[in-house]
Amino acid sequence: MKYVIGLIIAIIVSGSAFAEPTYLKVVAQDGSGDYLTIQEAVNSVLVYQEQRSVIKVKPGIYREKLVIPAAWCNISLIGDDPVNTIISYDDNANKNNMGTFSSYTVLVHGDGIRLENLTIENASQMQGQAVALHLEGTESVIINCRLLGNQDTVFTGNKYGRFYFYNTYIEGTTDFIFGPATCWFEHCVINSKADSYITAASTPASHPFGYIFNECKLTVSIR
Repeated sequence: MKYVIGLIIAIIVSGSAFAEPTYLKVVAQDGSGDYLTIQEAVNSVLVYQEQRSVIKVKPGIYREKLVIPAAWCNISLIGDDPVNTIISYDDNANKNNMGTFSSYTVLVHGDGIRLENLTIENASQMQGQAVALHLEGTESVIINCRLLGNQDTVFTGNKYGRFYFYNTYIEGTTDFIFGPATCWFEHCVINSKADSYITAASTPASHPFGYIFNECKLTVSIR
């Protein structure tokens, strides 16, 4: 229990997760912001910064395969609301033999990344393993988001990673939350789209906890 409490404190109230922003940039597809694409806005952030940069994402469907590299830290991507602010792509493991771990819509290598009020979607429609959100940093916070896909929707890939999901909807068919990281899911809705396994945690034997679901709701929408 002490480990779990320490995990929550480290992620939720740490300076890296909620430090005061150094600047605010706006992404808008209609040209009213600073950038037209989210990737352009991420690329504009200073590398290895200690202060937080906030990128506001205006409503729209952003067809991007978004990458936040390891040197890009302490970034908040905040949409207006998750229903109307959508990042979507449709790669899957069988497309050009790319494999599961290259099929992501959003790949996060940076530390201290906060995603809020967004939908992240892999729209490949049952054509193989297809990741929507791939987390590889050591610390990320996902708040009030929708993570949509089928098989392998969310990959928490860093065995040293500590990720916090709050008030987030996650859907999929088989093993749609998987990986070795330690993750706390708080007040989330976990929706199964098939009669199959929800998680495939690969927690190292030396770690006392893998996936912790607290006050979450399990739902079913089998077609």
